[in-house]
Amino acid sequence: MRRAMRRLRGDESGLSLAELLVSGLLTIAIMAMIGTMFIQTAKITANSTQTSKSNNIASNIANEVTSVIRVATTNPRSGATLPDPAVLVGSSQESLTIYALSNTSANTPAPSRITFTVVPGSTTVETRSVTEQICTATASGGFWVFSTCGSTVNRNLGGAVQPLTGVNDQFFTYYTDTAGLNPILIGTGSLTDAQCRTVAAIRVYVGVKASGSQTKTTVISNLVVLGNLGLEDL
Repeated sequence: MRRAMRRLRGDESGLSLAELLVSGLLTIAIMAMIGTMFIQTAKITANSTQTSKSNNIASNIANEVTSVIRVATTNPRSGATLPDPAVLVGSSQESLTIYALSNTSANTPAPSRITFTVVPGSTTVETRSVTEQICTATASGGFWVFSTCGSTVNRNLGGAVQPLTGVNDQFFTYYTDTAGLNPILIGTGSLTDAQCRTVAAIRVYVGVKASGSQTKTTVISNLVVLGNLGLEDL
């Protein structure tokens, strides 16, 4: 046994060619497995980040738009028998101007005139963003007027809003009932003054796909009742 051990310790012949080939192949196989795992992990992480970004943008837009619509209100006007309707301008083509008691004082609640618009930007989808313009009222003779804004705020709520593909993904859809069963059909036009006065609910459809995202579009669709107008039973 001692002689065998001394012989092994003195053997400097090294690895054979076959052993080198086997070890090389094993190393390549392990490196390929590690590389594949790294690529897959990077893809999953990127998709997760893009999905999270789409979700955040869609949520930010939907939350702001729906919170404003929820507190929509009519606005009495001097010399007019009927108050101005809550919905001033309503277009299925991604534009809405509305009176709302948003961010107002509880002691002296004053309406704001708020306009939401989907801005096309350039030809790329990523530049399609939703803007919000807030015009605060000024008091005049016991009424709130908007001939000049008490203050004006312009905000960009987020981009990468997907374009319309049909009648079911319009940014705004208007209903004469609170259950969302009777839509007002206006095509590519806008609501008439008479139609504005019949709006009891508005569906907001937000579709966002972040720039470079390989995942599906994030969609948020909410039916919002105009609760301050006394139309809840419609």
